[in-house]
Amino acid sequence: MTTPGIVADIKTRLPVLDVVGETVALKRAGSVYKGLCPFHPEKTPSFIVSPDREGWHCFGCGLGGDIFTFVMRRDGLDFREALSRLAERAGVELSERTAREDRRRRRLREALEGAITWYREVLLRTPQGERARHYLTERGLSDETLERFAVGYAPNAWDAMSKRLRARGFSDEELMASGLSSPSNRGGVIDKFRGRVIIPIRDQSGRATGLGGRILPGAEGPKYLNTPTTPLFDKSRTLFGIDLAKAAMRRDKVAVVVEGYTDVMAAHQAGFTNVVASLGTALTAGQIELALKYADEIALAYDVDLAGDSAARGGLLAQLGPNHSVSKVRLVRIPAGKDPDELIRSDPEGWRRAVADAKDVVTFEIDRLAGEYSLDSVPGKRAFTGRVLALIKGVPDRLEQGFYLQKLARLISVDERTLAEAMSKGPIVRRPAPARAADAPAPKPSIGALEAEALELMVRYPALASQLDDTQPLPFRSAVAQQLAAVLAAKARASNGEPVTLETLVAELDPATAGLASELAAGSATEDEPTLELAAAEETLRVCLLRLREERIDEAMRDGRLLLEDAQRDADGPRLAEIEQRIDRLGREKAEVTRAMRTPADLAGTRR
Repeated sequence: MTTPGIVADIKTRLPVLDVVGETVALKRAGSVYKGLCPFHPEKTPSFIVSPDREGWHCFGCGLGGDIFTFVMRRDGLDFREALSRLAERAGVELSERTAREDRRRRRLREALEGAITWYREVLLRTPQGERARHYLTERGLSDETLERFAVGYAPNAWDAMSKRLRARGFSDEELMASGLSSPSNRGGVIDKFRGRVIIPIRDQSGRATGLGGRILPGAEGPKYLNTPTTPLFDKSRTLFGIDLAKAAMRRDKVAVVVEGYTDVMAAHQAGFTNVVASLGTALTAGQIELALKYADEIALAYDVDLAGDSAARGGLLAQLGPNHSVSKVRLVRIPAGKDPDELIRSDPEGWRRAVADAKDVVTFEIDRLAGEYSLDSVPGKRAFTGRVLALIKGVPDRLEQGFYLQKLARLISVDERTLAEAMSKGPIVRRPAPARAADAPAPKPSIGALEAEALELMVRYPALASQLDDTQPLPFRSAVAQQLAAVLAAKARASNGEPVTLETLVAELDPATAGLASELAAGSATEDEPTLELAAAEETLRVCLLRLREERIDEAMRDGRLLLEDAQRDADGPRLAEIEQRIDRLGREKAEVTRAMRTPADLAGTRR
């Protein structure tokens, strides 16, 4: 079976009605089904599921896609995770290697869950857990909070946990691979965590990935000990508490990131449930990406004064990299001598104000630098401007660069265009050679014709992918097509203009996306396929994306007319007016798209 065939097979075995119907109560309305959208609050159904399209769309919030997109958004998964989960449920084997890896990961999770349950029992019901219970009470953590986070205690014994899990059939290799045990000098294994309060670490779906251990006061050893990197645990892509915080992050549109476990538990206990921890002050690109799946922005509130640490801010800007919006990360000022835990306990309203008043990283840095130089003198302005322009130049988003240039222009009373000219040295866009495959052309993959055309252009001309605006998804219905486009764009930006080989790309992809990339590359390598100039290829892609956008608008308008008939039957005047206004807006959007198809425009303008 080809790997795009895997996606088709999963969709055949798991109809969209069944997958969505587990979450949404659906009612038939002609050839489609409707219900209340699970992704935004509403009282009247505007969520449409179409078996014919094998997709779903919300007329209210505009979201839509296929079963993979639905599971990704509902459960906070990336495409690879959603593919694995749905394949397992459908009984479709992705590949022997993938199936083997999935079985192994399940086994390691079972070992972790067994350890978590036992550590919890030790804390609650044994004399060894008494000191830990006393310590947690002193920290002000309630029984309900400890239960919610499944906090436990590892007794100060060499191999008590390892022996227990071995008796349940787990091998020494599995215990070490899960991060629960370490090799012993005498052979066998010993417990990794001893004499520590145990805090389970879970992924966004609530599955155990690792443990954090806090040593009790007066004991020797590092204060905190985390699970090492394992097949399940990667600290750089983990946020403690994400499974319990994601709903509040969506609701409040902000993720507050603190440093440690107790800060998160204290915040949730006080009602601030949008708080997660990065397990240290080195916020990574992977953690930023995870947080922004659920929130529109991030507010950093570390125990250390990040707002006063220029080196830490520089590292943060580097981690934001080319794929993230700098303005989405703000710095929370914690009063001197306090950490988030203390501020939340002593002054909850002060904590709320501190989060609300946080400034984005670049704005804070500009304001700070303005206080270091004399802006009344030309030399002072020149030195200040040089520092700030270097900072702004590192901002990946051109629009955000413009905002910061406006701020700088006001501060030093210099025309914004002059500053832009001083800063800009446009990046060189190299034209990579079109990908050519030696094999015979493969059939078109099982995605829409326009989606296949757009992706083929990106495979043949990676520079086009690098120019796409990454703040909004492409107008693709297929999740696997969306995934491939995102990977192509990321790889093209990271390559600094050098061609990305198909072999390099495919090696890092999940089976479905890798198969789609291979088929597209083979399909674009036919002898009669013309080689386009980059400008011509860009224009072709622009029009293709606009046509896709037009398709999505037409689908949304059909859904809207269906909802309009319902509102008319129910004589729901306010709802009727709301739907009519939305249909009118869609009509204007379609007219704009139609005009844009006839007039050359920026590639970024084809996305919304």
